[in-house]
Amino acid sequence: MIHKTHEIAQKLIASALVLTQQLHHLLTKEAILLKTKNKEPRALNTVTTQKDDIITQLSTFSRQIEQILLSEQLDARDGMHKYFEHARKTGINTQESAANWQKITDNLQDCRVLNEKNGACLSILNKHNARIFNILKGNNQYFTTYTQKGIENK
Repeated sequence: MIHKTHEIAQKLIASALVLTQQLHHLLTKEAILLKTKNKEPRALNTVTTQKDDIITQLSTFSRQIEQILLSEQLDARDGMHKYFEHARKTGINTQESAANWQKITDNLQDCRVLNEKNGACLSILNKHNARIFNILKGNNQYFTTYTQKGIENK
């Protein structure tokens, strides 16, 4: 059975590698857009939509890999390393697929870090926008003003 599943896994892994590279590119692009002075909401929305599409595809990939593991009586916790080990024992050359799997893992680790940084940046921008909005509304909870005599204005 592993001879059939490995062929499928190899194709899935190659496709997922491209997806993780695209996701990394989009997260990098998002970081650049978040740091520009002239915020481009349309460009940011486009990047977000593209990221969502890739994440959906990667979720499908993950479920497909789980099915492959199950077909070989492996658990998702066993992971692909056990799968590759099992395949090598049956004489299958897993060098390329194992290397691509490692690249996927590394890319996703980098993507997680980038996404966390972008999320922190978005959080700061949201707090800043909320503060400005409250100032404009006259409902400023962040700053205290005082009269000339040093008495707090309310």
